[in-house]
Amino acid sequence: MGLLQAGIGHVCRLLIAAAILVDDSQQGYAQPPSLRLKPPVANDDNPLKAAFVDRDIDASGGLSEAEYVADSQPDLVRRKRDFAVFDFDADQQLSLDEFLTIPMGQSENHRGVINDPVIRIAESRLTGMLEQWGQWDKNSDTTLDREEFTAGRIAAGIPGLQNADFSMWDQDRDAKISTDEVARTMELAYGIRTPAGDLLRNNAGRVVDWITFRGLKVDGNGMVSKADYFEALGGAENKEGWFSSIDKNLDGQFDFAEFAQGDHRTDPVQTFLNLDTDLNGVLSRAEIDTLPSDWKKMALFAFAGFDDNHDGAISLSEYQLMPQCNLLASWMSAVDTNDDGLLLQFRLLPGIPLAALSAEYFQRLDLDHDKALSLNEFSFVTNYRPPAEIRIQYVDGRRKAITFPGYGFVCSPEISPDNKWVAVDGWERNQSNTDAHVLVASLETEEIRDLGIGCMPNWSADGKQIAYCRYGEGVFIRSFEEGSDEEELIDPAGWAIQFSADALHVAYVKRNDLVIRNIATGEPRAVFAAGDNPYRYIEHNIEWSPDSSKIVFRGHRKNGEIDIATISTAANGPDLIVCCNGADVAPDFAWQPDGQKVLFPRQIAGQLSQIYEVTAEKDQQPVRYAFQPEDRGNSGLDWSRDGKVFSFMSDK
Repeated sequence: MGLLQAGIGHVCRLLIAAAILVDDSQQGYAQPPSLRLKPPVANDDNPLKAAFVDRDIDASGGLSEAEYVADSQPDLVRRKRDFAVFDFDADQQLSLDEFLTIPMGQSENHRGVINDPVIRIAESRLTGMLEQWGQWDKNSDTTLDREEFTAGRIAAGIPGLQNADFSMWDQDRDAKISTDEVARTMELAYGIRTPAGDLLRNNAGRVVDWITFRGLKVDGNGMVSKADYFEALGGAENKEGWFSSIDKNLDGQFDFAEFAQGDHRTDPVQTFLNLDTDLNGVLSRAEIDTLPSDWKKMALFAFAGFDDNHDGAISLSEYQLMPQCNLLASWMSAVDTNDDGLLLQFRLLPGIPLAALSAEYFQRLDLDHDKALSLNEFSFVTNYRPPAEIRIQYVDGRRKAITFPGYGFVCSPEISPDNKWVAVDGWERNQSNTDAHVLVASLETEEIRDLGIGCMPNWSADGKQIAYCRYGEGVFIRSFEEGSDEEELIDPAGWAIQFSADALHVAYVKRNDLVIRNIATGEPRAVFAAGDNPYRYIEHNIEWSPDSSKIVFRGHRKNGEIDIATISTAANGPDLIVCCNGADVAPDFAWQPDGQKVLFPRQIAGQLSQIYEVTAEKDQQPVRYAFQPEDRGNSGLDWSRDGKVFSFMSDK
């Protein structure tokens, strides 16, 4: 369905009672050029006015903080927060108008008109145009003909409408543009009304989920049947509940007016108050992170672009303007038409509707002001994938990223003993991992060496050799000397070979066992005695500990359980220690330089891959590794032998 699935159902139900939507479309579109909503109940007639007067002890016509919070224990902190949030003019007084906007259990038809930032921006644009109207209206007939419209370039200053033709502004097709038509154009362009004149916003700040309504099958009478509605919602839960929130007259169908009073609306004001768990009157990134998943993704991308006062937090007015509060278009469905990873325009509907709001969003999201949105600035539809990237972090605080042009995937990074190179395996996006090449990139220059077919490279202790494997061919060791292609086959049945840090052994997987091979003598030794192996399968990317006394691995038991475990490399037995459950762990490991903890990637359902660490002891609980970006997928990793360099794979 067009809305953000069940998440909106939860948020929309946070407000009490159904809204009475302000709608003068029944009278035809002939309102004066003001976009302000009008409260359905006059303030003098509002039953809450008596509560306001009772609190106004000094009869000043406004409530001080002390008057507003009086007798509010144990809810004092929340009341103080509400006072700060709804004192829109920051004069340290709540007027009656401001007081009535605070959700206090009253139905929406008794709420005051909220300070809607979308309307405020649209009205500012409208005011600017009306101030110049006399200059454009050369014949003083209060309207603009095509010649006056073109000469005045009246659309030039409205982002998103610069290319809107005269005919798009001429709503009644009388070859003239009135101030009323300009007002209506602003309402369409900023998502205040639909082209049919129906309001998309109400006095309490709620916004209709126009995405969903546009996706419904509407008959010739403007009605949607229950069957068609259920079909549109597909497998959504509680469809009966959604429908009953809309079909108030119980006739089994609904039109837009009924839809606009049901649960298919965002409620930015109440949602903001619920998210503000520390009651400080603004939202932090951590608080926004508790939104439903699709909303959270939009909001976190947009955070910087909507923090207008640059205080590192989002106020109510800033929050109301953000994309997830305005479900008027599928903002993240904007398409990168040439798949270059850049979005050059942000138009999701043809013509006037949403044109100015889309442009407002584009400008705010374009943080580097290069007139294009990158995937770092917002999420949009594209087949582009950035080059695979290895992140390098030095203990002295330096950081760098290394990309491998032409390779869509890189894995298994390994830092050379002298900290001058990183070896990886990589393959192109149209290839499989069996086509992987061993690639070695300099950490000091732009040099990248392609050592040919191979995967899971690993450095010898002196950095002069690289061990690797090939699918179906076994494990190898080759020279890293420039120009040399000398290589040695170690075991045609081996897999995932690794040098020990003490330069005495290599270890690799062979069938369901680990083999440790003496480099000097070539003598191999299986770790598990015959008939005493609990594992039916041991995965790749095993890792020696810094003192060469242990190997960590991911093993599949015969009963289906998966372990992250270590074994002793001594000849007197494996001394198996199961550190933790490995069901959601990717098989790539790095020991902390002190040899006490092991790091590995975890792919928890519904989350980006992140690096975790666990103490190399029995039955431990993995903890997220702190020094990594939260907004990227991080996986394959390695610590340098001296503990000064950490590397990992990172994808957006």
